Amino acid sequence: MISTTATSGDLGCNPTVVAPTFTGLDNCEGTFIPTVTTTGPSNTGCAYTQTWLANYTDGCNNAAIEQSITYTWTQDTEAPVISTTANSGDLGCNPTVIAPTFTGTDNCEGTFLPTVTTTGPSNTGCAYTQTWLANYTDACNNAAIEQSITYTWTQDTEAPVISTTANSGDPGL
Repeated sequence: MISTTATSGDLGCNPTVVAPTFTGLDNCEGTFIPTVTTTGPSNTGCAYTQTWLANYTDGCNNAAIEQSITYTWTQDTEAPVISTTANSGDLGCNPTVIAPTFTGTDNCEGTFLPTVTTTGPSNTGCAYTQTWLANYTDACNNAAIEQSITYTWTQDTEAPVISTTANSGDPGL
């Protein structure tokens, strides 16, 4: 009989993979060390898997029931990348302010939508500003470099007032 305390399963992100250990017991030979084989890890992109097989045939040609342990994990140490086609800058007078859009790519997860936050516009008099921050952290805890876009503009819908101290009238009198 071959046994192990290891269990098959997902090891999470970027683990140190340690091969499972197997032990054996035969009614005539006593304890034995099974033959353990593996083809090594294989992967599709960032998703890895590795299986270990334990076998043993005793001196009387009785084969133990093969035991196997399979580990899966994600190997990802690359940070995601956030991008935008927007540029920070001055939008001029009384613009329609449209929030910038951000996109993202990750070597393991593919495309994603970053988390975008803003506290809304702030102003001093007629001078306005607003900043948007885009963040993302992938499943393996790799954080993208934060991207930000800041727009400034003037909000002014009141006509100027012209005044004078002069009075209309006939200057010759």
